[in-house]
Amino acid sequence: MNMIKAEFYKLKKSGPFQVCLSVCVFMAALLPFTLSRAAAGGEPDVQALSLSAVEITSYAFSMPILSMVAAVFTAIFVSGEFTYGTMKNYVSKGLDREDLFAAKFLACAVAVTLMMAVFVPVILLSGTVFLGFDPHGVFSISAFIAMLLAVWLLMMAYTAVFAAIGMTLRSNGASIGVNICLVSIFPTLLSAADLIFQRIGFQISAGWIDANLSAVATWAPAPGALLTGALVGCMWLMLGIIGGTGMFRHQDIK
Repeated sequence: MNMIKAEFYKLKKSGPFQVCLSVCVFMAALLPFTLSRAAAGGEPDVQALSLSAVEITSYAFSMPILSMVAAVFTAIFVSGEFTYGTMKNYVSKGLDREDLFAAKFLACAVAVTLMMAVFVPVILLSGTVFLGFDPHGVFSISAFIAMLLAVWLLMMAYTAVFAAIGMTLRSNGASIGVNICLVSIFPTLLSAADLIFQRIGFQISAGWIDANLSAVATWAPAPGALLTGALVGCMWLMLGIIGGTGMFRHQDIK
C-alpha cells in the first residue's frame, strides 16, 4: 500500500504527466476544428466522413492519439526510475519486485485513464461547437458506454505492454522508441503479413491491440468486435503484467 501511495504521489508531481494531459486536451480540441475547416475547404476525403461530435469521438479513438501519448508517458514514468537510480534504491531495501511492478503499472493505468477522461469531454465539446453534437441521430448511451469500456480495456492492455517494455529496457530513449514503433510501425507490418496469409483466411493483425481499437471505435460496435476486443485486451493485459513482472524479477539492477 505504501508503494502505491508513493507512485500516486509521483504521478501527481510528474511533469511529463501534466504535459501529456495538456497534449490530450489540445489534440481533442484541435481535431474537430481541423476537420471542420478541411470539410469547409472542399477536401473530398473529409467531406466523405459523417462529421459530428459523437462520430468524431469514435473516429479519434481509431487514430493513435491516445495510444501514442500513453506510449511516451509510460516509458518515461517507468524507465525513468532506472535512469535516476530510484529503482536500485528500492531493490536494495529489499522491497518486493512484484509489488514494485504492480504499483508502477497501477499508477500508469490511472494516468492513462485520466487522459481518456479529459480527452472525451473536450472532443465532444469541441465537436459540438464546430460540427454539431449529433445531427445524424446516431448517438446511443448504451453504445457509447460499450465503446468507452472496450477502448479503455484495450488502452490498459497497451499500458501493460508499455510498462513491461520500460521495465525491460530501463532506458527512456529506448523505451519511447520501441513503444512508438509498437503503435505506429508494428500494425503496418502486421497488415503486410495479413496479405501473405489471406489465402488461408488467417488474419494476424486481429490478435493485436491496434486492429481491435479500430474495430470497436464506432458508435455501433458489432457484438463480435466487442467480444474479440475484450479477449485480445485481456490477453495482452495479462501478458504485459506477467511478462513485465517476470523480466523485472530476474534483472540485475546496477
